[in-house]
Amino acid sequence: MSFGIEPFTKDLNLPLLSGQEPEIVTAVLVPLPKDTNAVVFGQRIAMWPQRFNSYLLNSSEIVVDPQAVWDAPAENSQFAVTTIVPSGFAPDNRFLSVGPFSDDRYIAIVCSHKKAGQSHYAPSTPTFSSKHFNIKGHKALSFTMVNAEDGGDTDYHDTIVGVAVTYTTKGLL
Repeated sequence: MSFGIEPFTKDLNLPLLSGQEPEIVTAVLVPLPKDTNAVVFGQRIAMWPQRFNSYLLNSSEIVVDPQAVWDAPAENSQFAVTTIVPSGFAPDNRFLSVGPFSDDRYIAIVCSHKKAGQSHYAPSTPTFSSKHFNIKGHKALSFTMVNAEDGGDTDYHDTIVGVAVTYTTKGLL
């Protein structure tokens, strides 16, 4: 499989919570080329509880650490990392910074929600948009917005996740 430079969606067999049995979920995969850094953060907009999981995958789309579960305490609140493997990886739980790595990777984002009266989170439907920013014709920053719909109204404005990838060497510019 060749490593892509644009984000894409893919159905993957992933656990939604540490210790939970894996299930097929639709993930947004954001490329993290070698020698780059990335920052992940998010905002809950919906009334129903929202959650997202972030996974670091190798270029063969196999999960490697870190893996994080993000929860937001209330409507219109910022997400925070509530569970992470390995523990202590995110010293500031409002964002996750990863990289640089010596090989190409992906950051996978999976969004889920819990409707009123339900005890478990169910997968939300994600979509995304991305933009590349250049300096003098060379890539300097790529930003991907993942936005998800929980089924309440079809506005795709229930969970918003940002993934910013910065290019760390002039050789990549």
